Amino acid sequence: MMRTIGAVLAAMAASATLSIATAQSQDDGRVDMAQRDLAVTELMATTVPSGTDIPVTLDEDIPVTGDHIGDTFQGHITRDVKVGGKVALVADTPVEVKLVERTGGAKAATIRLVKVNVNGDVRGVQTDVARADTDERGLSTAKKTGVGAAAGAIVGAVTGAGVLKGAIVGAGGGLAWGLLDGDQKRIVKDGTALRFSLERDLDID
Repeated sequence: MMRTIGAVLAAMAASATLSIATAQSQDDGRVDMAQRDLAVTELMATTVPSGTDIPVTLDEDIPVTGDHIGDTFQGHITRDVKVGGKVALVADTPVEVKLVERTGGAKAATIRLVKVNVNGDVRGVQTDVARADTDERGLSTAKKTGVGAAAGAIVGAVTGAGVLKGAIVGAGGGLAWGLLDGDQKRIVKDGTALRFSLERDLDID
């Protein structure tokens, strides 16, 4: 009988020890998760200042015709955007761009970034017109030269999967495409790598 009572007491003690260890392990897990969350928060910037470049890859073709002026199209951020060494906008974040008429000069269209998805909240943004994203890896020297052509030149370079052929380089490297009517079509291809410069701060907290 004494042996049975001793065995029961020993089992109870072992169970209590296990429960305490499990609780401590769960607490440690919560602490670790909290520390990870804090670390992620500390790595995220809260404001993207004006002048910051946002690289965007188009997710659909953009037909450059007069009847598509004002239409919006889907894209995503090509790579992480960092501010002061901290991540501000994560790669693959959904965005929207808009085909707009270029002001001044011959009648032509250009593209602006107009919306960015920030933590599930779609934020409007104000940017300069599209430029070729020459940071894309794999561009040959000749292609980079074509993308970086002087104002007024016709771009015939390829960036990523997209073709900028036929685009006109404006002041500051901004791109524009001549508006075409009738059966003629000019398309900025799905996969084209562009870059937009913010004209106003973007708060992301």
